[in-house]
Amino acid sequence: MKTVYKSGISRGLLIFIVLFLLSCFALLLFLSAWVGIVLLVIFSLFIVDTLVNIRYIIEEKNLWVRCGIFAKSRYDIDHIVEISKTDSWESAPAASLDRIRLRVSRFQSIIVSPRQQQAFIDHLLRINPNIVVKPPLSVMG
Repeated sequence: MKTVYKSGISRGLLIFIVLFLLSCFALLLFLSAWVGIVLLVIFSLFIVDTLVNIRYIIEEKNLWVRCGIFAKSRYDIDHIVEISKTDSWESAPAASLDRIRLRVSRFQSIIVSPRQQQAFIDHLLRINPNIVVKPPLSVMG
């Protein structure tokens, strides 16, 4: 059975993207750059699709991370060693700034932002109870 967790979307990030795209659109419209407008619309659709389609899918002992049309990664939940809160701005399949870092090994980690963060963490812990959860995250159950 698989469970899908959608990424949260930060209002601030969404406002920034919308204002940036609207500014570009207004400038291109003012310059009558129709090819640029068409390209900007296509680019905007790609961005929107990516933001609203970030998903974290837990299926058996695998965590699948889907980000937009093209990106799909698989992580073995048994290899996750630590979960911690992060305020990192680094590029990640996370549309919210309320993020957690899943450390898979000494050199590999992934940052995610599930909307139902505690349910997501609890689900991972049910599969792999050896995961260390670093404060200030709470662990229910």
